[in-house]
Amino acid sequence: MKSELTVFAALLPLLLGAAEGTVVEARLKFISTTRPLVGIGIAQGKIAEGLVIPTDMFSDEIVYRGPARLELVELKTVTVKQPPPASDDDAGKDAATSKRATRGVKAKPLTNIATPTGKPPLAWIDLPIATGTQSLILLVTPGRGNGIIAIPDVVGSFPPGSNRYLNLCPFSLVVMTPSGRQLIPANSSAVSRPGSKDNDYYDLKFFSAINQEGKLVFSSRTYHLDSVRKLFILTPLPGNEGRVAVRDIEDRPAPSKAPENSPGAPK
Repeated sequence: MKSELTVFAALLPLLLGAAEGTVVEARLKFISTTRPLVGIGIAQGKIAEGLVIPTDMFSDEIVYRGPARLELVELKTVTVKQPPPASDDDAGKDAATSKRATRGVKAKPLTNIATPTGKPPLAWIDLPIATGTQSLILLVTPGRGNGIIAIPDVVGSFPPGSNRYLNLCPFSLVVMTPSGRQLIPANSSAVSRPGSKDNDYYDLKFFSAINQEGKLVFSSRTYHLDSVRKLFILTPLPGNEGRVAVRDIEDRPAPSKAPENSPGAPK
């Protein structure tokens, strides 16, 4: 597969303020760069859709339709009374008749729901404005700027069996795999297949490109699966010029559902 280079800085104009009232449709996958994030959700007015953001894999896909300003907020659990189910007999009754009819009925059952705490958002981003549904990978780092970086995930641009290298260093890096040598400029990303057989190990090496010597900064034996895509996040190590930290995060395919009539299918 021919390598694809996406200049990360080109994302910035897309993430600037959107017109008020603009509705965005997107398929989103989240990754936390710090710790697993639980007890959070996507704010939608006074309610929120809860989610869990892991650090070692992509989150489940979220289908989002809402304001361009997406906010991740802390959630609290509150207990509310569930309204009794409506019946056809109640249709057409006025309020007084309905009140008399429900006398003597047991108390409404209680249920727990998640709602925003009202605290400032943990992280936010103005999603790119696009026609139709877009796909994005969102890297979440609470407390760093607005806390979210968006990576376009156009269908076919980062397929299973490929690696995406996201270079967040202020200098270029070179990656070496069985498929060859690939340059990743500072603050950009590149996608390529490693050139390994399915279910096999291959040598993965990164070199800093600060000078022409190309100093080795990372080396490992990496396991390859044609069904799994990997995102490598490359960040500079403080106090070590040219040194980088490497994190690989897997996006595995969703488990296939058993046919309804098969022995293992749920009843």
